[in-house]
Amino acid sequence: MAIAYDHLKADLALCTGTRKAGQQCNGTVHVCGQCGARGCKQNRPGLCSEQAFDVLDQCLKCGAHAMQPAG
Repeated sequence: MAIAYDHLKADLALCTGTRKAGQQCNGTVHVCGQCGARGCKQNRPGLCSEQAFDVLDQCLKCGAHAMQPAG
């Protein structure tokens, strides 16, 4: 039995940013423990309007590797 995406992410903060193709991101939101930047993680820069981290968990604002789950 497959689990619905919305059910899997029910307890997580979801990104409300817009992806390049125009749809809502819905990625998991993280926060930087160093500077407080908040947003999703993507595999390339510029894929979401609310992106805060790259694929290596590096904050795009301050450069720290301090990604934490958003509470």
